[in-house]
Amino acid sequence: MNLMTIQRYKNELILFIMFIFMLVAFMYKLSAVTYVKENQVKINKEIKEIQTIVNLKKQWGGKDISKKLTILKRVVPSSKIKSFKKKSKQLSVIYNNLTASELNKIINKIINIAVQINHLKIIKSSKNSYKMECICKW
Repeated sequence: MNLMTIQRYKNELILFIMFIFMLVAFMYKLSAVTYVKENQVKINKEIKEIQTIVNLKKQWGGKDISKKLTILKRVVPSSKIKSFKKKSKQLSVIYNNLTASELNKIINKIINIAVQINHLKIIKSSKNSYKMECICKW
């Protein structure tokens, strides 16, 4: 190719280079848009996780939990409660001679209260009688 041919197709060459530049710019724009959308989805997910953590922290740190744990005293007759001790965000309770339905009621109450069960021991003492030890904290 000589110089005369290049000058004759100078405008077409400029248009071709500009078209390639526009194509590269368009591809960059598409990738930038998808990157921004992915980041927005990630940020929204993290915000929801933080809100869930805050709600759980309020629930676990609430003062109502110790009041809710007194329900465990009223579920069964007091003669079946061997010990019931609440100390600074920890509950230690021992039940004797529980029937299966009473045991189920107590377990359901404990599960529905936002506490961490550190120790749960259920012993079958006779045919229809159970002994239960439980230590919870919140």
